[in-house]
Amino acid sequence: MGHSGAAQAFRAASLRGALHDLTAGRFATAERSAWRLAAIDPGDMEATLIAGLAVAAQGDARRAAPLLQRVATARPDFAHPCRELQQLRASAPALVAAQFRACRALAPDDPKLSYSYADFLFESGSLAAAAAVLRCLLDRAPWFGPAYNLYGMALIDLGDMAGAIAAFREAAARDPQQAATWANLGIALKIEGEFDAAIAAHNQAVALAPDDAQIRLNRAVALLRAGRMTEAWPDYEARLRLGRGPALPVAQLLPDIDSLGSLRGRAILAWHEEGFGDTLQFCRYLPLLAARGARVVALVPPELVRLFATLDGVAEVLSAPAALPAFDWHIPFFSLPRAFATALHSIPDSARYLSAAPGRAEAWAARLPQGGLRAGLCWAGQARPWLPGFSALDARRSMNLTTLLPLAEVPGLNLISLQKGPAAAEAAAPPRPLVLHDPMPAATDFADTAAIIANLDIVISVDTAVAHLAGALGKPVLLLDRYDACWRWLAGRQDSPWYPRMRILRQDVPGDWTPVIERAAALLAAFRAV
Repeated sequence: MGHSGAAQAFRAASLRGALHDLTAGRFATAERSAWRLAAIDPGDMEATLIAGLAVAAQGDARRAAPLLQRVATARPDFAHPCRELQQLRASAPALVAAQFRACRALAPDDPKLSYSYADFLFESGSLAAAAAVLRCLLDRAPWFGPAYNLYGMALIDLGDMAGAIAAFREAAARDPQQAATWANLGIALKIEGEFDAAIAAHNQAVALAPDDAQIRLNRAVALLRAGRMTEAWPDYEARLRLGRGPALPVAQLLPDIDSLGSLRGRAILAWHEEGFGDTLQFCRYLPLLAARGARVVALVPPELVRLFATLDGVAEVLSAPAALPAFDWHIPFFSLPRAFATALHSIPDSARYLSAAPGRAEAWAARLPQGGLRAGLCWAGQARPWLPGFSALDARRSMNLTTLLPLAEVPGLNLISLQKGPAAAEAAAPPRPLVLHDPMPAATDFADTAAIIANLDIVISVDTAVAHLAGALGKPVLLLDRYDACWRWLAGRQDSPWYPRMRILRQDVPGDWTPVIERAAALLAAFRAV
């Protein structure tokens, strides 16, 4: 091996070692190795990058900034090095943010850097800050097309639908081949109730990316919100390609019921996907399968096992068995409407299909306040941080107890908490003058919650499982609904074809719960007077 070959081998080995130290968190060691290589060749951008990342990872943003910017200038076709730092120090967002700021101080007009910083802020949940950076970027570089799409995404989460639609349209005009932009435009238009335009945008997205399961799912949601259910169900099955359910054979997925005739002697396994509310809403179809002769087995989380024992037609209820029983067909609960070709006019009779065990309901009655109007209250959903974007959605559908203070003015109202999860901690010290009775620490599952609800006159809930449970039990429900409502509550109506005793109170302005709670208080006062 010649002198040149030996030098190259030494460099390659040194780079590998420095990179290994960097990814292993030995930042000072990685920095020293990188500097030795940079001393041999000051133009070695790989060594400079490792040195810059190692310095940045140690928290010295000022010293790292010129190194990272030097690499960014030398490699204009690559992502900004701060992106790599973001991956390297994912558990230290404040350190990453400081490095972005230090780099921007050196290169305030670098659009790629500003875009990367805005994307970091967006992913971190700092929506207003992300929008501000993007607005500044677009003022300086209106030609930087990708920023319009991200700007629109931030504006949707901030409740500025008109601004989001304008941003997505600009992004689509500048680069009409981006399927994600058309999908995002469709989502924003759907929220505003512009269904024809929304579905047209989704059609364009599907045409550009026909194999993208999420894009097909987005179109299905728009069709469902518009009430065009039978058109939506085939696309809604695309969610099964996202890989979040159990590994069951696709060939045994239950087809449309009308193609099968009698199900006598057939075993069907119905399984829970993600949300408790979804399973509670669609378990109404299980008795219909049993009526066609099927032996129905429900596979649900432990929290639902005892409650599902009250559901007609279910032969067996399982939770995480060591081995699944033999079955002819399987189906997730959310696919049952597709199997029955459900349309608005053919939603199964939903007056009451779940019940509380009588003895359990009587046992809970003694723990609840007597007299007056007894109203159950649920004010927050489940964040589901493992689902991209769901935490932001949960923040929009949830509230805190302070927002519900107007309910304290309703005379003769006894509020009973039905809240579980982190938000339930608020029930321990509700804001005055709100008085809240909290039986939920002793409730172990949905069967207990159902027994509590059986003793109530009405339930007030945000869009979460409690609303579905109360509806399935046949109780009157006041649904406190966010502006960008879920498809199942449709648009332009205050009732629900899924639950005949539900009244929907929806935000008129994104994020503004005040008029919603005022309407709820008035309805509760009128309900008590009847």
